[in-house]
Amino acid sequence: MTILVEKLTSGVAQTWTKQSWAQEIRLILIGAGGPGGGGCRLASATAGSGGAGGGGGAFIDRTYAASQFASTETYTVGAQQTGGAGATSDGANGSQTTPSGADTTFTINGVTLTAYAGGAGTGGTSGAGSGGGAGAGLDGAGGSGSGATAGTAGANGGVAGATANTGLYGGAGGASGTSNNTTGAAGGNAVRGGAGGGAGCGKGNAAYGNGGSGGQSRDRAVMTHGANQGNPGFGYPGGGGAGGDSSATTPTNGGDGGVPGGGGGGGGSTSNGHNAGNGGIGARGEIWVISYGESSSSSGISRARAASGF
Repeated sequence: MTILVEKLTSGVAQTWTKQSWAQEIRLILIGAGGPGGGGCRLASATAGSGGAGGGGGAFIDRTYAASQFASTETYTVGAQQTGGAGATSDGANGSQTTPSGADTTFTINGVTLTAYAGGAGTGGTSGAGSGGGAGAGLDGAGGSGSGATAGTAGANGGVAGATANTGLYGGAGGASGTSNNTTGAAGGNAVRGGAGGGAGCGKGNAAYGNGGSGGQSRDRAVMTHGANQGNPGFGYPGGGGAGGDSSATTPTNGGDGGVPGGGGGGGGSTSNGHNAGNGGIGARGEIWVISYGESSSSSGISRARAASGF
């Protein structure tokens, strides 16, 4: 038995070539995670929220007969998504990123298989909460938060923002932020999809605190508050980035989502005169192509690494 393992970590409309000896092909596709929102910058006595966490990307794992594939096929790996910027001027809200090019696709003899991306968390806001990004489903990307409202669930297996996902394919929701200095909410856990990012901590009346933990992916350790990146996955999605801490002078950024597919954490908020924390990166997607068959030129088990690297 010959086994070829290819891990694809980047590229748009790239070409993959089928091995002539392949008999079965297993495809694993992971969509990118949603980015976290940036924290706000407000007067010391003004309450506001931290940035919300981004939602996790979807996960697809299917096995086909090699004869179902053409000799060459086209794929795209969902790109990482930059987190929303923290506020840099007095009295300003945090920013939100609009995800773009974050879905992961692979075409099989004219039919495109898509692992959708998670939604973005909103930026921290004066006197109001921030809505977490939703987890992706099999048939649609997770919706981005809007104001204090969490994003809507990705179709067929996704969940809304601020929600865990116990399904076998969809990503979890990013945590929503609250308008005070209470410890940020934790990102949603996921069974097989990407986990959600934690909420950045907001601020009360001259009071500050810690961001929320990133969501858990499978059995990986949870990343606690501050700019801590979610744990990576290996052939499955990563955990959510932690929410940034708020501070009168030195707030922290949200943690980046765990590669691949983890949602970014929200940035921490601050007082006037200081820059708020940025939202964490929504982790890139990924593709694994595992070919099984009998090669006349070799025997036993063969493992190869793709040019894009492990």
